[in-house]
Amino acid sequence: MSEDRLEARRLATSVYVGTSVDGFIARPAGEVDFLDSAEPLDEDYGFADFLASVDALVMGRNTFDWVIESGVEWPYGDKLVLVMTSRAFVAPPGLADLVEPTGLGPAEVLIDLAARGVERVYVDGGQTIQSFLRAGLVDELTITKVPVLIGTGIALFGELTGDVRLEHLETTSFDNGLVQSRYRVPRS
Repeated sequence: MSEDRLEARRLATSVYVGTSVDGFIARPAGEVDFLDSAEPLDEDYGFADFLASVDALVMGRNTFDWVIESGVEWPYGDKLVLVMTSRAFVAPPGLADLVEPTGLGPAEVLIDLAARGVERVYVDGGQTIQSFLRAGLVDELTITKVPVLIGTGIALFGELTGDVRLEHLETTSFDNGLVQSRYRVPRS
């Protein structure tokens, strides 16, 4: 294992994501309306605790743009957010101290964050999650399945170079039909 990869592995990386039962994170054009199709509960499905457990986020540009354009209140508090992008990027007003673009790959992003004292990272966005998985740099996955089949869309998991073994940690079902499973990705 290269020294860069060893340095990147010092950080814990976690994914927290919602999908349809058939494994899609969005419809073909990026809409995520189906994620709200289950009857709401006064429940955040563990997201606040999860977010409190991480020091920083790495997300893809499409995910970042969706968060900004959705009009929801900035959900990440004062956490550092690195946005993986190759396009021109200017942080929105009020977020310039928290949001930075990066053109680095997964291992280099983690090395950068480790140098800043970060220990635990939330990885978000379909393509970003896939790139971290392909690089062997995801430690834990929390996947919440919404009880709906949408048939087509943007898949959470894309092509991989081989099997990714998972260790099941726990599964919680909610009264509205959501099922949340947490997995550890054993280090190779």
